[in-house]
Amino acid sequence: MRTAKIGSFILFFLLSPAVALSAKDLSDFPLRVVILWNHWEVFNVPTGSSALPTFVHKVNGRGNVTEGSTVRAFDFEYRGSLNIASAPLDRTYFARWKKPQQVLEILMPAIGHEGKYTPCNLETLVRPGVYVHSSQGVIEKSQDDYKIWQAQQNAPKPPPPPSQPATVSKLSVSSNPDSADINVDGEFMGTTPSVLQLSVGEHTIALHKAGYAPWQRKMKVVAGDINLNADLEPEKPK
Repeated sequence: MRTAKIGSFILFFLLSPAVALSAKDLSDFPLRVVILWNHWEVFNVPTGSSALPTFVHKVNGRGNVTEGSTVRAFDFEYRGSLNIASAPLDRTYFARWKKPQQVLEILMPAIGHEGKYTPCNLETLVRPGVYVHSSQGVIEKSQDDYKIWQAQQNAPKPPPPPSQPATVSKLSVSSNPDSADINVDGEFMGTTPSVLQLSVGEHTIALHKAGYAPWQRKMKVVAGDINLNADLEPEKPK
């Protein structure tokens, strides 16, 4: 098996293609492994016979292994017939140490065979921190920083601020006949028909048109759409 250098260290992921699918007692695999990042390539390896060549997958990646309450980061390189890159990221795998801190055996679920697994031996270089997803990709945090980060991720989200009541009303003012001047609280606001935006509250609406008696109404304007129609009476001769 060839070796590959990852940064300043060397590690290997070995898989025997002859390993058969089998059922496992999951209680024998107390560790949990998560693959957060991987990069894979496929190579054809000649068999030296008339048989078809063997496909070998080479995968570099990063993950975390959880043992009890302790989480540690690790890097790996995998070479074998199993395409580990086809597994969804962040899936949790059952695992156990074959050699503490150096060789992990993880169980890859067999596609189409529920309850069956393919065991894989993973030689690891365990790192002191913990890997997390970030805007810069997968980065390593110290154990202390990871605990702070994890607490922030698990903290309950603050409830959204209560919705503020609407403070504006649309007042549609029309008159019969139209073209009457509209005054709101003594301020000219246009002529009928018009749609006015008024603050919620009490307002005095007055309409004036030459030849007609002044029309006035004090009203409490609420949020929403309000229609106001005024029938103007001809001005009485003096």
